[in-house]
Parts: sequence; structure tokens; C-alpha cells
Amino acid sequence: YHEAGISVVMDVVYNHIYSTEHGPFQNTVPDYYYRMEPDGRFQNGTGVGNETASEHEMYRKYMIDSLTYWVKEYQIDGFRFDLMGIHDVRTMNAIREAMDALDPRILLYGEGWDMGTGLAPEDKAKKDNAAQLPRIGFFNDTERDAIKGAEVYGSIKRGFVSRKSTENIVARAVLGSAELGHYLSPNQVLNYVEAHDNYNLYDLLQTLHPNEEVAGLVKRSELATAMNLLFQGMTFMQLGQEFMRTKLVATGPDGEITPLDRERAMNSYNAPDFVNQVNWDLVSQNKESIAYIRSLINLKTSLPVLGLESYDKIYQQVFIQSATDCSGLLIFELTGDKKYLVIFNASGLPYYLQNSDKLKLMVGNSRHKRPFYVENLTASVFEVLD
Repeated sequence: YHEAGISVVMDVVYNHIYSTEHGPFQNTVPDYYYRMEPDGRFQNGTGVGNETASEHEMYRKYMIDSLTYWVKEYQIDGFRFDLMGIHDVRTMNAIREAMDALDPRILLYGEGWDMGTGLAPEDKAKKDNAAQLPRIGFFNDTERDAIKGAEVYGSIKRGFVSRKSTENIVARAVLGSAELGHYLSPNQVLNYVEAHDNYNLYDLLQTLHPNEEVAGLVKRSELATAMNLLFQGMTFMQLGQEFMRTKLVATGPDGEITPLDRERAMNSYNAPDFVNQVNWDLVSQNKESIAYIRSLINLKTSLPVLGLESYDKIYQQVFIQSATDCSGLLIFELTGDKKYLVIFNASGLPYYLQNSDKLKLMVGNSRHKRPFYVENLTASVFEVLD
């Protein structure tokens, strides 16, 4: 991977252990490596039977030693921490310090959910405590839900791309989400609309719009992915997001989706391969979408103004033109070496461009290219000409 210019980030699950009573930690020092209830039961803030005690010196050492090993022996470039909010602030900062001593470019980010009662709220490595954790990133579920909606434990809700009025939240996410959390800098913000948990983006949109044609679902998916890429902060994508990957595989009679099919798609950690496998045929079926997302990624990685390093720079160089509630429109300007205009349109109607003769389309997913409007369910980037 390194020879191909690709970095490798490893998913590390230090927050719980599969086996407690018969595991090596419990056999080494009983009841030390886990958070325990006063009556001797294992605390269960993770929901999987136990939670490890990162604040205990030897478990903290285990975490740092093993991460150091992965970097030195395998040249791992970063780590994604499962249920990072279970860990304590001091340990995560010690990990950052240890990684900096090896290579300051090593990425550290994780799920900063507020879980468990074993730590005081101010001691948890959760998103609300981001200000205590410099140069550690957090999955931005606020931005995620505002864009696409959400499916959590079977509860479905809409987002911007499904005509819910979240323009106020989306506008703040465009600016790096400083007003949506307690971040010190944009590099703590990990924007995403799809990961391994819950429905894939396309599956959620199918569920929210059961009667919509495929073309409409594809454009909603493109819009959600484009928004995620064009916000300030880091961008996370799951494999296949750009070609409508699905885990919602029908096994019922006559192609019917059963309740079990939905359950598997929502939480597929133990689902069969036919659910979790990547259907590579979707690549050839969605070439237009892939080309569009590729162009957006190229912009994200080549235009410095799409990855500003401080909130001061963001507020100087990014200006929200329009984010009116219930409009389905979000329009903003970027000022770098040149001036750019970005339009997210989920209004249900075409958006007609003012001064269209001064706008040069760089990337857009309108199917019928016109110089004077952008279609519904599109994200477009223009260079503003002098």
C-alpha cells in the first residue's frame, strides 16, 4: 500500500474484551483491567458485556505499547478508536504524545460517543471534550444526521437531502462545525455520512423514499456524498459509497425484503458474506456517479481553501450566502487564489443562477447541463470569473 502511495489506518478496539473471566487480563490480575461495579459485576458501558479501564496504569501502558508496536513493526499510519468515549482523556493524550514521538503525521480519531458511567463526564474522551484532546479527531454525527438523516436502533429520520429543514446545522458544518461542538481546530472534525454501522447511505435513502425511482436515489446519494466532501474538516468515506453499495439484500419470497434482511443491513457485524460483500457489478452500473465523486475528491485534495487549518482562516475565507430554513438550498463562497461558489440544491426545483455568465462550472451532477441553472438534488462547484 505504501508503494502505491496509500496510507493504512488500523481499527483498534481497546474498549472491551471478548472474554472476561477466562481472558488473559482477568487471569493476570483479577478485576484490575476492567471497570467493576461495587457488587463485583463488570460495568457494561460498551453494551457488549464489559469495559476496559484505560485510566489504570497497566492498561494504559498496554494500549500505548501495542500501538507503538504496530507503528514500528508494520508502519501503520493511523488508528481509529472504537467507542473512544469509553477511554479517558489522559490516556488518549498520552497516546497522542507517544505517536508524535514516532511520527507527528500519524492520524488518531475515533467514536466520541458518551457511553458508560465509570468515568466522570469531564474525563471521557468524548466529542464534547474535544477541547481537551488536541489533534485527535471525532466522528461528526451531528453533520451526518443533518445531511442524510439517520437510522439508529431502527428509528428512521430524514435529513437535508430528504427535505428536512436542517440548513442551519448544515451551514455550521460547512464552516468546520466549530459551533456544533467544542473543537480546537478543523482537523478534529471527521465528517462522514456512511460507515460500517447502521444502514449504508443508499439503503437509508431507499427506506426513506420507497417509491422513488433509482435515478432520484442516486442523485440524493451523490448530493450527500458531495456535501460531506466539501465541508471544512477531514472526510471519511466507506468503500462503495460512491457506487451505491447496499447491504439490504432481499431473501424473502418473490424478492421481498424481510424484517431479518433489514436487521442485518442495520447491524451487519455478524451477517453472512452475502450481506457484507462488495458487489463490484455496481461499479459498471454507476460510472457517472464514480466520475463525479472522483472529481470532487480531486477538488478537496487540490484546493487549499477546502481544507483550511484554523477557524480564523475559515471565517475569513468561507462565506455563507444562503441557508434559509425550509428552502432546501445552501449556497456559500470560498475565497482562495480564486473565488468559488458552491450550491447544494435539495429544494425540489431547479435553482436559476444569478450572473451565470460569470460562473464557470468546475464540478456538478446536473444530468442536463445548462449554463443558467442547476437541477434539484445536485451539488455544484463554480469558479467565479472576474
